[in-house]
Amino acid sequence: MKKTFGMLLALVLSLNVWGCSTAPPKQELDVARANVVSATATVEKIDLKKRLVTIRGTEGNAMTIHVGEEVVNLSQVRVGDKIEVDYVQSLAVRMAKPGEVRNETAEMMTRAKPGSKPGVAELIETTVTAIILGLDRVNETATLKLPDGEIMVVKVQDPANFDKVKVGDTIVITYTEAVAISVRGKN
Repeated sequence: MKKTFGMLLALVLSLNVWGCSTAPPKQELDVARANVVSATATVEKIDLKKRLVTIRGTEGNAMTIHVGEEVVNLSQVRVGDKIEVDYVQSLAVRMAKPGEVRNETAEMMTRAKPGSKPGVAELIETTVTAIILGLDRVNETATLKLPDGEIMVVKVQDPANFDKVKVGDTIVITYTEAVAISVRGKN
């Protein structure tokens, strides 16, 4: 899990805007970024015994997915139903409070009520502290040490943030992923 989080964190940090510096802090580091992706697909085929559902996206791409036992009410799905998927990634970075050490993950899941169309919403939020080991303005990178000892180099997207931190500072990174899937009747 820690390795997967590290890889996801590196990806999100490189896609989002935040940064670091060797200058003394001038302003408070407070970065928040989010990316939302929504998609709709239509149910084309259902095999309840094998729990396979074939869907087609709005651009014509079809795929068959296996629906696990944790998805209740699969029998409520009909050919022609619309499936809506919303996926959110967010990243927040701030200065740590003195002595603050975080390395925690919280998860939450909700499911559809019995008898209704299937639906699920899941949220995973990971918060860690990281020590800034190095700052490279020329290459626009920061070297971070995570709580498990992993060292990672991340791309700094906003050079203005270089003036807000220095080597040795501790930052708090909160990475959130959320997905919501709902099945609607035929439109």
